[in-house]
Amino acid sequence: MHIKPTTSPQDLAEVHEQVLRPSFPDDELVDLPRLEAMLASGTLHVVVARDDEGVRGTAIAEWSPETGILLLAYLAIAPGRRGGGVGSLLLDHAIDTWRTELDPWLVVAEVEDPAAHAGSDAHGDPAARLRFYQRHGARVIPVPYAQPAMHPGGRRVPDLLLLALCASGDRLAGVEVDGTWLVPTAPLRAFLEHYFTAAEGAAPSGPEWDAIVAALEPPVLRV
Repeated sequence: MHIKPTTSPQDLAEVHEQVLRPSFPDDELVDLPRLEAMLASGTLHVVVARDDEGVRGTAIAEWSPETGILLLAYLAIAPGRRGGGVGSLLLDHAIDTWRTELDPWLVVAEVEDPAAHAGSDAHGDPAARLRFYQRHGARVIPVPYAQPAMHPGGRRVPDLLLLALCASGDRLAGVEVDGTWLVPTAPLRAFLEHYFTAAEGAAPSGPEWDAIVAALEPPVLRV
């Protein structure tokens, strides 16, 4: 198996059809044309795992150079091809690649809160997914989070967790003795506002956004 980044629109179309569409509900999945536009602009970064039988999985991130924050938008293994530690290998390789190439000060991810979302054969087990990320050092950012609507006519996905996968210590507000990160909220709010606006086509509003903004009022969050 080999894992490597790609900028090929053909690779992106292949993983969208074979990996993303079977793995995520429609409300959580960005349409291929928008992903292609982001790839062309340089804000979408794609890593693909392949073996002799074809695509095994993909990791896809959205990069915000203005805020220095990278969102791991999708990490998925092709149906019927899970196992063998592919997810861990893919995540580690992707994060290492992006930290070297982009130097984000914060890498975040969205996952379903297992307290509010049930698992399924098609879309996996939220509890197992959270444990997977926690084994890789993820921390829950204390924000009541909802994913923006991913396409016209879609809906926001409530009751998600926003995770911090890794952070650059020299750009945090500080690290406490027990290892707690002090995450500055201004760039995080700016990133989320841009993310919601780009996804939904308008400045964010509504109760889900108001709850996020309220949680980001302190200058730092303990994560």
